[in-house]
Amino acid sequence: MDKKSLEFHIKSNDYFGTLATVLDILKQQIFKDSSSSNNNNNNKTMKNKIVELMYLQKNYKIVKNLKLNKYKY
Repeated sequence: MDKKSLEFHIKSNDYFGTLATVLDILKQQIFKDSSSSNNNNNNKTMKNKIVELMYLQKNYKIVKNLKLNKYKY
């Protein structure tokens, strides 16, 4: 995701939902047709993180902290 796209999602308040969607797509690609125990555990972990991100998207909003803006893209 490039800076312009990231800024669009932030302005739309769609950061957690976007990340959850990307993770879900990756999960489907990574764990497709796999049946090992380790892959099943990783699949469950990824699924839990997606649910947590959707909870955050539904209930919280990120507000830019001007004083702590250390990271540059």
